[in-house]
Amino acid sequence: MANCKTLIIYKMVEIVNTEQLLESSTDDQVINQKVVFLTGDDNNAFFMIELQPNEILPAHYHKEKIEIYYIMKGQGRITTGEFKNEKVLDPYVQNVEEGYTFSISPNMVHQIINTGTKPLLILASAPKSHGGEDRYFVEFDFNGGDLPVEAD
Repeated sequence: MANCKTLIIYKMVEIVNTEQLLESSTDDQVINQKVVFLTGDDNNAFFMIELQPNEILPAHYHKEKIEIYYIMKGQGRITTGEFKNEKVLDPYVQNVEEGYTFSISPNMVHQIINTGTKPLLILASAPKSHGGEDRYFVEFDFNGGDLPVEAD
């Protein structure tokens, strides 16, 4: 018998095509926008969010861990505010565009609107629970009233 080395076989890595997943996905049943789980586990996952022109990701917050956003394509406006005692405190508006990245802390209400003429694509990193059981919607009209807007 010839000398044989033990061959170690590793589990294959699951590779997904984001564009194909977006094209074949249906809207999130709760918010009526495309939010697609890409990869990851319960602690750390990637999601792709697609907003068409003038579409809004509704105001919501998460109680656990941060969420990191990276604007892949398009432009928009994010409004944030702290959620405390059943109220949104100190709402603030900032413009975002391709290449921008930012973090959303726990209990920070956030809403994003696509202000451009093309789809807004956002890559989000968060616990898997942010797409379901740790997602709390807030009845608050961030688009009404005079809110401070960051100068470009």
